[in-house]
Amino acid sequence: MTLSYLNMLLGLLLLAVPGYLLYVYDRLALTKAAVAVARMLVQTGLMALCLWGLYRLDSLWLNLLWLLLLVVAAAFMLVSRTHLRSRVLMLPACVGMLVSVLAVSSYVLWGVLRPESPASARWFVPVTGVLMAHVLTTNIHGVRTYFDSLRQDSQPYYTLLGNGATRLQALAPYITRALRSLTVPAMANLSVMGLFVMPMLLSGLLLGGVGPLEAVGVFVLLTVASLAVSLLSVAMILWLADRRAFNRQGQLGDIFTAS
Repeated sequence: MTLSYLNMLLGLLLLAVPGYLLYVYDRLALTKAAVAVARMLVQTGLMALCLWGLYRLDSLWLNLLWLLLLVVAAAFMLVSRTHLRSRVLMLPACVGMLVSVLAVSSYVLWGVLRPESPASARWFVPVTGVLMAHVLTTNIHGVRTYFDSLRQDSQPYYTLLGNGATRLQALAPYITRALRSLTVPAMANLSVMGLFVMPMLLSGLLLGGVGPLEAVGVFVLLTVASLAVSLLSVAMILWLADRRAFNRQGQLGDIFTAS
């Protein structure tokens, strides 16, 4: 399939339909929509250039660099959304997400799918991209729930600690809340993913030359892998952030920002 610039422009003419309706009934919304579309086109163009370079050069080291940049960007977003100090969460977030995504994607590519070139951009970039998108969303929920619970209701933690419980035993209820905050919505969204996300993902796989049965299998595999990597990454981040969040006496330090 060849998509020329002329054909692309013809496709973008479809924007005339919502543009006309908004022009007639809501010109303020038309301005906002135009800005959003322009921003989307710029972001998509930059992403297209990055993907073109990755696929053209097809280097494992370049793929790893791309993943590392995604991890750093996701870590910055995680720190800003959880309102924790960067010295507490930045390094644990980077290490936790990078290790978990690399471990799960390696298992999927080298252990299960086993394509001819697992390290090629054709396989490595889509698989790690899907996992990173899921990891960022779930990490925000899990990490924020864990530390917000400690900040708002820390008395049970100190009570258990004072009665001789280990720090891990005292933190168990908060860890349970954090894991539940991401597993319950994830399990509930599995059916939604099957109805709405599956057709989009299958369309991409089918257009890429993958057979129908194999495409369904890849979708199921990536869904399970996304759930596994989300739990693994949150567990690793909380474990790595433990020494930075608590002092030697087990007391929660000054880890929250003013916002």
